[in-house]
Amino acid sequence: MMCHNLLSLLRMRSANGYRSAKIGTVLVFAMALPIKAQDGLSDEEVTLNHTTATKAESLSHAIKNGNTAYSVPAFLNDGIFTENIHDASINVDGIEQLRQKISAGDFGQIDSLLIHHQGKLISEDYWFDGDIDTPHFMFSITKNMLSNAIGKAIELGHIDSVDDPVIKYLSNVDTRNLAAGSETIILHDLLSMQSDISITELNRRNSPQTITHENHAELYLTLTDEVSPGHKFKYQGADTDILNHVLYNTTGKDVATFTEQHFFEPMRISNAYWEKSACGLTKASSGLHLTSRDMLKFGMLILNQGQYDGRQLLTHEWLNAATTAQTQNGKYGYFWWTENFRLNGQEIKTISARGARGQFIFVMPELDLIVAITSSNTGQQRRVPLQFVPEYILPAIPPAK
Repeated sequence: MMCHNLLSLLRMRSANGYRSAKIGTVLVFAMALPIKAQDGLSDEEVTLNHTTATKAESLSHAIKNGNTAYSVPAFLNDGIFTENIHDASINVDGIEQLRQKISAGDFGQIDSLLIHHQGKLISEDYWFDGDIDTPHFMFSITKNMLSNAIGKAIELGHIDSVDDPVIKYLSNVDTRNLAAGSETIILHDLLSMQSDISITELNRRNSPQTITHENHAELYLTLTDEVSPGHKFKYQGADTDILNHVLYNTTGKDVATFTEQHFFEPMRISNAYWEKSACGLTKASSGLHLTSRDMLKFGMLILNQGQYDGRQLLTHEWLNAATTAQTQNGKYGYFWWTENFRLNGQEIKTISARGARGQFIFVMPELDLIVAITSSNTGQQRRVPLQFVPEYILPAIPPAK
């Protein structure tokens, strides 16, 4: 049954309009994109939830460490090995230039930059509001935790298949009131942001004042306009909110509790916290706070095909599906972005997690490279890592052997 389900989630769905698409080949330059672009970096917009309170810090305050000289990342016995960048057989000039530019504020407010190459952390810097021990708000990187959790729930038999209708796992939903087409939404549609759910302001005002975990998913499926799922990518919190209820209904645990048990504990992550959704569950669309080193650990999990410290935490089959383009625009898997960088005219396979205001985990398997970035930028500056990673970091890294 398990093998059949995993094969099922990997097959292409021509009958329903789900087809394989080539991974995006165009390098996105950060400053060229509109602020409302569907790239996972715009400020949070919600319908049946509350936005997470955030603050925009002034760039006028002092950089915390002040010292721009390179220092070897400390070995903290936290599961991350470190190495002096000058011993890493790479060209350090571009990375050093980048460090200086960030320190000078040339890229706005970059709070941290960590570079992990060939199994070792070779560069680790914190500026502005960044700190090695302080969890940073992840915004939509929280969604990647839900992707991992759904994959684990399938592996453990709590969920049968991504091809299942979502209402199969929402037994408290009154199907008589569903909006047209919403009964055809399957888990694959939610994971790939293709549910087509759209709730007008008028319909939103008709929702009850109190949203609970009992009525939350049903409200999405009844207040939406008619849907035609599986055809159009629309980045929104509704899909993760509904999946959060699927996880809770099938495992008895919300995304925080489930993730802490199956991922944080074996990955030795203890300095993290989550915010609550309007319904009372953990907010799965944008509620996680994580340190930059712990962001790296999830990059390591992806790079090592679901294995961490000798333990297989996610199956190869799930990670292949989650990090392969599942949308017709070829840039999105199961909450993981699949938009490649380019270097010297060649595509560099790139898997990324993204959050508003410039939070990134970049994984480039061909280079054995992980880059973690946190920032507090607004406007177009939130996208500058999409520009400086290929310009300053990638040219320094030789292909993995």
